[in-house]
Amino acid sequence: MNDEDWGLRPPYASAPIAYVNTISGQANGRFTYYTADAGYDFLRGSTYKVGGFMGWSYYGQKSDSIGCVQIAAPDHPCLAPGDRRVIGSQDTDWNALRIGLSAETMLLDRWRVSADVAYLPWTDFQGRDNHLLRSYTKFTDQRGSDGSGVQVEAVLSYFITENFSVGVGGRYWAMWTPNERKGYVTQAPDADHAPVTKGPFAADHRMERWGTFLQASYKFD
Repeated sequence: MNDEDWGLRPPYASAPIAYVNTISGQANGRFTYYTADAGYDFLRGSTYKVGGFMGWSYYGQKSDSIGCVQIAAPDHPCLAPGDRRVIGSQDTDWNALRIGLSAETMLLDRWRVSADVAYLPWTDFQGRDNHLLRSYTKFTDQRGSDGSGVQVEAVLSYFITENFSVGVGGRYWAMWTPNERKGYVTQAPDADHAPVTKGPFAADHRMERWGTFLQASYKFD
């Protein structure tokens, strides 16, 4: 993870700094997702079907940032190389409306190809960025909505029996909120250490995820 800042001034730095860029590792990452759809097949044959669907998608991710090495301003070190303490964490939650098309066809007697393509006409994002390498508590609450996105998935399946199949697939997800605003709450580094709320500030949050997966399916008659 790269963390860039421009124009830092006290109390965030001992003296004004034009630009800093630190690099950290990632650990303890995990994600959760679910998708629920309802649809109808408007084309159907003995070896194929094509339909439309509408549904809802949720994606949540949590991860910790470990270590902190300054790579742009050597006069302002972060942590020593090899120091693996946790310096921050990021929690993100996305919700989105899905509208799309689904199709599948039998290639051979036991092989099937299926694909879903969904457009996300509305997305909602909430996040929290915790900064732990401070002498005072600081976190950033992030919020955005009225975004959009896309989700694509394809699976190649093999029918071991008439009802049981195994498959391998790939998926690509992307979501964004272009009109996003964020605010942050920080405990001020002053004598009173009183909580101070600042913002909101303009922000641009996006997510992309792609990968492969294995699956097994059993169809009850």
